[in-house]
Amino acid sequence: MSAAHGAPPRGLPSGASDTLTLTVGGHVLSGWQRVTVTRPLAAIPAAFDLQVTEKFPSTPDIDIKAGAPCTVQIGADLVLTGYVDRYSASISRAEHTIRVNGRSKSQDLVDCSAVFGDINKPGFQVVNSNTLAIAKGLAAPYSIDVQSSAGDGVTIPQFNINLGESPWDIIDRVTRYSQMLVYDQPDGSIMLAAVGKDSMASGVSIGPQGNCESGQVALSMDGRFSEYEGHLTSILTFGTDAGIATPDVGKIVRDEGVPRFRKRYVISEQSVLGVFIVNDRAVWEMNRRMGQSYQLDAVVDSWRDSAGKLWQPNMLIPISAPVLKLSDVSYIIASVSYVRDEYGQHADLRLMPREAFFVEPVGSLGYVSVEDATSNNNPTQKQVDTNLPTDRGNQPTSATA
Repeated sequence: MSAAHGAPPRGLPSGASDTLTLTVGGHVLSGWQRVTVTRPLAAIPAAFDLQVTEKFPSTPDIDIKAGAPCTVQIGADLVLTGYVDRYSASISRAEHTIRVNGRSKSQDLVDCSAVFGDINKPGFQVVNSNTLAIAKGLAAPYSIDVQSSAGDGVTIPQFNINLGESPWDIIDRVTRYSQMLVYDQPDGSIMLAAVGKDSMASGVSIGPQGNCESGQVALSMDGRFSEYEGHLTSILTFGTDAGIATPDVGKIVRDEGVPRFRKRYVISEQSVLGVFIVNDRAVWEMNRRMGQSYQLDAVVDSWRDSAGKLWQPNMLIPISAPVLKLSDVSYIIASVSYVRDEYGQHADLRLMPREAFFVEPVGSLGYVSVEDATSNNNPTQKQVDTNLPTDRGNQPTSATA
C-alpha cells in the first residue's frame, strides 16, 4: 500500500503522525488512500470505510477475513475497536482495489437480540436494577463494557424484556429515565453520559485564516411552535377550557423565538408523576425543537483541534461564521467523520446546540422523583436562546472558503 503524502495537517503536534492504521489478524495496515471513520453522538455503532487502489495488480499478501476483530488508530490515538464487516477486492487490467468496512463492537447491541444474564439460561425480567446495571447486563453477553460519567441512573423496579428486541432498544429506552445519552468509546465500550459541557481547544472559523473549507447551515422554523401545552392523555374529561389547574393539564410553555401563533399539544401518556412529568415534557419538547432547528455541517482542514486533540462527539466547540449567521456561539459535536479522499484530508463535523441532545423526560417505571431523574442533566429547565443565532431564518445557507 502506498504511503500518504502532503504537508502536515493543521493542529498536528510536532513529531506526531496522522497515519491511519487498521490492525487485523496480527497485521498493521496503513497507506489507505480513501478513508472515512465516523463517530456519532446519541447513537451506536461507530463505523469505518477504508480503500486502497494499486496501479499494478498483484496477489495481496494480507488476508483480511470478514468478522475478524480489529482496531483503527490515527497516529497514536485509538479511534475504534470492533470487527471487520466486509472485505471486498476488485481487479481490472489497470488496477487492483481493496475495500474494508467495519463497525465498533457495539454493532452487536444493535444487530442482535437481547440476552440478559447467562447466555445459556437468559432471563427476561429485570427487578430493582439501575440504568447502568441494566446496560451492563445487556452488553456483557456480547463482551462489551459499559461506562458512565453520569452515575448509576435511577432504579427501575421491574420491567420485562420482549423476545426479539435488541439490547440497544432496551438501553435506549431505560437511559431516558436517567436523562442519559449513549455513544461509543474508542476502546469498544459504550458511554452513558449527560450532554457535554466541556470545550475543545478550537472550533470552526470561516475567513482568510480560518480552518473551514466549506459549510452549510440550516436555520429552520417549521419544526418549532409558539406554545406547547402538556397533557397526560389525548382525551380530556372536561375539555381544554377546564384550565391548567386540572390534574391532566400542564403549564403552557412559550417559545418567544417563534414569530406567529403555532400551537402544539404534548401528550405524556404517563401515569406516574402526574402533572410534573407533563410540565417537563412540554419544556423538553420546546428545548429540543429549538436546538434541532439550528444545524451546521462544516468541513474543516484537520482531524484535530489547535491543541492536537482529535475532534470527538459530545464536546463543545466555538463557531465564528458570520457569513452563515453564526458568530460567538458554541455547538456540540453531534458527529465527526475523519475523511481522506481525492480532495485531501479533512474532518466532516455536524454541529448543533446542546438543547438538541437533551434527553426526553419519560418519568419512571416506579416512584422516582423528577429531581433524581434529572440530577445529571436538566432538560426541563427552560433554555435561554443565548447559544443560537440572533438573525433567525428558515432557508439553508452555504459557504465555501
